[in-house]
Amino acid sequence: MSFCRLPILNKLILFFVTSFIFGCSFHYDQGLQLEQEERWAEAAIEYRIALVENPEDTEIREALKRMNIHVAQENFEMYQQYLKQREYHKAYRRLEAALSQNPELVEAYSEMRHWWHLLITGKVDLEFNRFSSNLRLAEEMILQVRINTPNRKLLTGNISSETGIFFLEDVVYRTQPKQLAEYTINSIGLKIKHKSSLGYVRNEFKKFINFRELFPLQVRGSIKNINLKTPQNILDHRTSLLNEGENSTAWHPPRLVSYELQFDGDDIRVKSDMNHSEFAPSILYLNNSGRRANIDFGVYQLQMNGSGRKWSIKRKTYRTSKDDYFYVLSSNISLNRYFYYDRVFRFIQ
Repeated sequence: MSFCRLPILNKLILFFVTSFIFGCSFHYDQGLQLEQEERWAEAAIEYRIALVENPEDTEIREALKRMNIHVAQENFEMYQQYLKQREYHKAYRRLEAALSQNPELVEAYSEMRHWWHLLITGKVDLEFNRFSSNLRLAEEMILQVRINTPNRKLLTGNISSETGIFFLEDVVYRTQPKQLAEYTINSIGLKIKHKSSLGYVRNEFKKFINFRELFPLQVRGSIKNINLKTPQNILDHRTSLLNEGENSTAWHPPRLVSYELQFDGDDIRVKSDMNHSEFAPSILYLNNSGRRANIDFGVYQLQMNGSGRKWSIKRKTYRTSKDDYFYVLSSNISLNRYFYYDRVFRFIQ
């Protein structure tokens, strides 16, 4: 009986070995064919599959490297097209892809120096139990913050229902560090999804605080080049934010708010007739060597008045380190690249 099984076993082994070899050869041959047709991206995919199946094959590895150079060039050309169309996020993704495929692409490496990577952060404290019963019966509710940008585009970030912390990333092209101070709060509110008895879904954004589109009338002063030689961890700076002074007073923004910015050493003065600056950031951390910045809006406290119709806002004063949300935010390892600075500015009135 065992003699009968042996030929069958040999045939199975031969079948699987042949299938494996054929599979490797198939994807490699497909890659060669696509390469002859100058379909670089498709050829690279086939070579990559072939290399996964046969990682020791130097011929396949060289073929993939050869294709990546072509694909990187294509991505860089698409990057240039998106730049002309001012589609900056699409452009940046193409530039990243080009450099990952060919780190020696000089033009792409040079272009990367023109980009800033931004992390916009803050925290919102408010009482959910102050919401009306109609809101609490909604199908879905998400707290959100909307941010005005210097290029007049609006960014939207979700506010964690557990911690109240929000963070969102942005990339900007050929922007001066001064312009990063022009990010402001547009509004804070609740994205609500209503579902009717007939199954229709309606989305609504209920604004609690609304500064509207807000940009400085004028920006005075300049940034002097006195950066730290070695970037420092932001957490080492946070203790300097502790303050024994009085808390700011809560206020409800009027329909029209105007302001100016004045760079003065390590301070950025916010000049407004309202004598409030909650719409502006609290701290601006720059990492000039890494082309990264953290725009920190601090901790907002939202309060509803007795009538339940209007919300007011104020920025929380840090009495102890427990008041500072940044220690919780810094536990997010994926954001670690933003937690270093070589220059820091405080927004003051």
